[in-house]
Amino acid sequence: RSKGNSDPCPEGDSVDDPGKLIVEKLVSITNSPEYSTFKMQRHALITARKFMVYCVHFGDCKNEFSEFVIPLIPLAFEGLEVTLGDESGDVDPSDRMLEAEVVKGFRYQVAEVSCSCQLIYGSRTDIDRVIDAIDQVSSHNVWQIRQAAANALRCIQGGHKFVFSSAQTSRTTIIVSRLLADDRREVSAAAMAALTGILAAMPLTDVTALVRKQVKVARNSIVKKRKKKAIQEEVAEATQSPDDLASAAAKEKDRSRRQQTSVLTLCASVLAKPYDTPPYVPLALAAISKHSFEGRASLAIRETVKRCCAEFKKTHTDNWEAHKKCFSQEQLEALEDVISSPHYYS
Repeated sequence: RSKGNSDPCPEGDSVDDPGKLIVEKLVSITNSPEYSTFKMQRHALITARKFMVYCVHFGDCKNEFSEFVIPLIPLAFEGLEVTLGDESGDVDPSDRMLEAEVVKGFRYQVAEVSCSCQLIYGSRTDIDRVIDAIDQVSSHNVWQIRQAAANALRCIQGGHKFVFSSAQTSRTTIIVSRLLADDRREVSAAAMAALTGILAAMPLTDVTALVRKQVKVARNSIVKKRKKKAIQEEVAEATQSPDDLASAAAKEKDRSRRQQTSVLTLCASVLAKPYDTPPYVPLALAAISKHSFEGRASLAIRETVKRCCAEFKKTHTDNWEAHKKCFSQEQLEALEDVISSPHYYS
């Protein structure tokens, strides 16, 4: 600009925001034909991660997190995908090392963004935008990304629970509950840990209402012997049409998902109060105890129930006589059936 021109933005000229241009460029890394080779794309992802690091640590404007970091959150989760698996065949070791560096860096970056206090200094809609971004990646076809989404929700809700609105807490709970039914045990376990933190901060009346609702779902989702035998007979019949078989399989899958979601929710409600016994805890323990036997639930659910009951008894041992008074005799027997070792002659 010449010295005589004092107008910083001459009329007719459009001046683009360089920060906005950079973010738009980085967001398109995974889909842009400009990064056609593996190395080029991975190096571009490293550049995007470093840009996020500088915005978080060295930014001089409170709006940088809102304008530059939040739009890149989906890209950060995409960077966790491992494309060079063991089944990829002969792969250049340098490519494996490069991908491992990218995944490790973005794992750290996702955790850092999830715990960042800058989230509350920007716009009031920033928390909603972050929840939207995590909701988007929570349905990803790569299980490692879904697991990271559950862990991120755990950190965000735990670090910002005092500024979360009831609507934001409800949305977070819905996302986590959906991940509880995931086929991968790693994802469902991360979701249960996240739900445990959410329930620990919720009012007692809300948790009690949720537990009563899930107790009914858990009771109705148990595999009963009569129904199981009927299902086996239906599957064994070769004369059934493919539509009938598909319908039976869909019903069984829906039952299994409802069982896993309800049981893990009840386990999370118990673990949310590790040194106390609210009125809903005996109800939850009695309900999940029915899912600890072979034939009534999958191995993953049975193991989760046993760990939950054992952890409850461990954290309540010191003052067990006082906690014991909160249980009925039937509820105590149900708990003992899970945590006691089977007799040698049984």
